[in-house]
Amino acid sequence: MLIRKAIKSDSEAIWKVHYDAIKNVCTSHYTQNQVEVWAGKLKQSSYLESIETKIMFVAEVNSKVVGFGQLNLANSEIEAVYVRSSHLRLGIGKELFQKLEMTAKEKGIRELSLITSLNAVKFYKQLGFIPKNEKTHKIAEDTVLQCVEMEKAI
Repeated sequence: MLIRKAIKSDSEAIWKVHYDAIKNVCTSHYTQNQVEVWAGKLKQSSYLESIETKIMFVAEVNSKVVGFGQLNLANSEIEAVYVRSSHLRLGIGKELFQKLEMTAKEKGIRELSLITSLNAVKFYKQLGFIPKNEKTHKIAEDTVLQCVEMEKAI
């Protein structure tokens, strides 16, 4: 496995990973309607700005992007760690997170925060995050996702 900085040409592969993870992993904690609305809102072009303005890494296996992670340095927030459903439980998400955490430390950040989907709470607890608050995230006029705000000192 290779973890590397994302480049603009990765935007389609990142979108596919994100879409796959929502459609095939998040159904354990969200309704089919919530998953459909959530995944349906993703746009390939939206990843281009993040690649340019935030810290984003991709994980490759056999030259194929199978995961990505995103850190917003401006607010010390992990905004994403997603892995393709076919590559879960192989340590890819953990390695992506560790790369983001190391980068944050190098930039002088002492605490990370995130807002996670319910299905990923256990993953982040295993990485040392502590749940702080339950939140709701409105993704459409009639669709809300329950989420958890978490923090970690680094």
